[in-house]
Amino acid sequence: MKKTLHLLTAAIACCLVSCQAPEMDEVIVISTPYGEMKAILFDDTPLHKANFLELTKAGKYDSVLFHRVIENFMIQTGDLSTGQQEKDADYRIDAEFLPEKYFHKKGALAAARMGDAQNPMKQSSGSQFYIVQGEVYDLDGLEVRRVRRDFLRLNGFFERMRKMDKYVELNEKYNYHVNLAQEDSTYDFAAAQQGLVFASRELIEKEFGPQTDPGFSEEQVEIYTTIGGTPHLDGEYTIFGQVVEGLEVVDKIAAVETNQRDRPLEEVRMKVSVVEMPKSEITKKYGIEYPKKADQ
Repeated sequence: MKKTLHLLTAAIACCLVSCQAPEMDEVIVISTPYGEMKAILFDDTPLHKANFLELTKAGKYDSVLFHRVIENFMIQTGDLSTGQQEKDADYRIDAEFLPEKYFHKKGALAAARMGDAQNPMKQSSGSQFYIVQGEVYDLDGLEVRRVRRDFLRLNGFFERMRKMDKYVELNEKYNYHVNLAQEDSTYDFAAAQQGLVFASRELIEKEFGPQTDPGFSEEQVEIYTTIGGTPHLDGEYTIFGQVVEGLEVVDKIAAVETNQRDRPLEEVRMKVSVVEMPKSEITKKYGIEYPKKADQ
């Protein structure tokens, strides 16, 4: 009798475990005239994930254009005013940077934002996002991108300092190069600007603290030299998802003909929906690892 009872208890326990509903996630499906992309949004960027899902389920992304396309760089969309809404989202989302975990490899889904001068906290647009296409780099090319990333970060601080009364001389030096460029169309303003910003590193660090570029991890080097991406954007924009199916669609959209403002000559619109899938299946199928909960 006791043996039967033990077997019955074990059977019930097993049934409870097997019948327990699996933990689910929502796969993003972006449908375009060039095919379908599927993406996973990251649990550890919860503000961006919740916002994206809310906009998607409300249908606000439907018929929205890919309004900025640059081949070998990225495809940008999410301006709600290009779809069925009268205006774009008028709010921002706090940055959720995890550069040691998520970086700009091909297929990364990241939030667009205004520049550092107007947006020093690097807050994200409430709706606009981009999907990375990028390109494959050799080690020398990666070093060039690292220098570019270093410049972009420092330049954000430099632009803030130009607005401060105690750094009037920085503005004067900057305007000096602006005037030279206006007087001589062959003047390399970009090189002069970069030189000025790097020469101001000591002042920038005195005002904002150390600004050492972290370089690239072994994983980043492996990805950027094989799959590709846009490494100079790492740590500057919030990455909150990854395309797991349909990378060829990114390539097709990136290859469309555009005007001088990088807008496709022929409209490329999208429809965004969600499909539920067990997290365990997502991990098995796409290799997406979910953060462990505190009680695990």
